[in-house]
Amino acid sequence: MISIDPINIHFCIPATDPLGRQEVLGKVRFLPDHVALSWRMKGSVFRGGKGEMTTIELSYGEIEHVELVKQWFRIRRLILRISNPEVVKDIPGVDMGKMILHIDDRSRAEAGKLTDLIDFKRSQFILDDHEQRLKAMRGE
Repeated sequence: MISIDPINIHFCIPATDPLGRQEVLGKVRFLPDHVALSWRMKGSVFRGGKGEMTTIELSYGEIEHVELVKQWFRIRRLILRISNPEVVKDIPGVDMGKMILHIDDRSRAEAGKLTDLIDFKRSQFILDDHEQRLKAMRGE
């Protein structure tokens, strides 16, 4: 197995409500064996302090699609599509498993490494899944 350094991306999901109460702050960590998505509601006058941090662990097989959106030659957003929308349904601003994450300035350099890593990990997951099915068919 290839050793790959984790990629950490800080993000926000802008508020979807008119008063701005549902803005989300978070960090996505692409680790060697899974993706850790940590998020919380941004503190505001209406909510009081910062929201409680929640972490969701996703396997690379649960990520259907990754897209980096660039504007003026800089990476601005990361679009993730999760195969099971139920996993991320509690995050405000997420629609049917589609997450549009606005990348923080401090994470833009790391985001450039992301597509190659995701492609590699997904293909590795799919290969392992096919091998398990073949073993099951053979009765091993």
